[in-house]
Amino acid sequence: MQTSRSTSEKFAVDGSANTTSHWILLRGLAREARHWNEFPDKLINALAQQGDVARVDAIDLPGTGRFSEMKSPLTVREMTEFAREKFNEIRKAMRARGETPPERTRILAVSLGGMVASDWIDRWPQDFQEGIFINTSFSGFSPLHHRLRPTAVAHLLGHLRPLKNPEREEFSLKLISNLLDSKSAQAIAKTWSTYADERPVTLENFGRQLLAAARFKAPSETPAVPILVLYSRNDRMVDARCSEAIVKRWKTACEIHSNAGHDLTLDDPDWVIEKTLAWQTSLKEIPAATESLETAGAK
Repeated sequence: MQTSRSTSEKFAVDGSANTTSHWILLRGLAREARHWNEFPDKLINALAQQGDVARVDAIDLPGTGRFSEMKSPLTVREMTEFAREKFNEIRKAMRARGETPPERTRILAVSLGGMVASDWIDRWPQDFQEGIFINTSFSGFSPLHHRLRPTAVAHLLGHLRPLKNPEREEFSLKLISNLLDSKSAQAIAKTWSTYADERPVTLENFGRQLLAAARFKAPSETPAVPILVLYSRNDRMVDARCSEAIVKRWKTACEIHSNAGHDLTLDDPDWVIEKTLAWQTSLKEIPAATESLETAGAK
């Protein structure tokens, strides 16, 4: 057991120990906490403007990031148990330092992370007051060719070519981002290539995560806590109809980005934060302000 590493990538207001909310962030397939880029800091600053002193912890899944040397589980269920163990370690460490962990806890998760968050909320609904799922998909809700679009499969197979970083990361960004200009994409690819060099995700772990995601079935019943589904109409990796299926089945609130890619928090972090905080502030008002699925489908 590797105990020397930190449990998560922590973000918090400088010099503040008295937090009023606690956010857990989970990334998607073969990604780690550092791939959130500027999003956690932007979220903290936006919350601070509302008087909410937030702590944000980005937890890596087994086989990625801090835990890249581990073998990734073959089930989302096991990923959930691992992430929750880290969550409890964080809360325990806060108490050991004399801090009181905030009762207001929320989870925001992308893609594979959304599957873990769904399973987590289903099994331990007391852990979170709200959940935000971004561009995720569930078996039983959507067919496989929607959950991973054929063009995305072809793109992922391209990773088998002998590409070197940062070219490999630039290749990935073409699939998950729609809004980055060439200069920004090159800069991000260069940064992300250092992450890949420092904490590489093995081809085996990539395959194991992909298999776990393909097999995951979310509960058909609406979660016990409020859920907001954010998704991109022009996601080239996961068909937007996957999020629409979740919204229809669970009758959740949703917001639809018209032109961002799969990595919504990379393409438009301000939009994600704006929609999340508006929903959080006034849950009852959001359905009236949210674009209906019928309207969305007509466009």
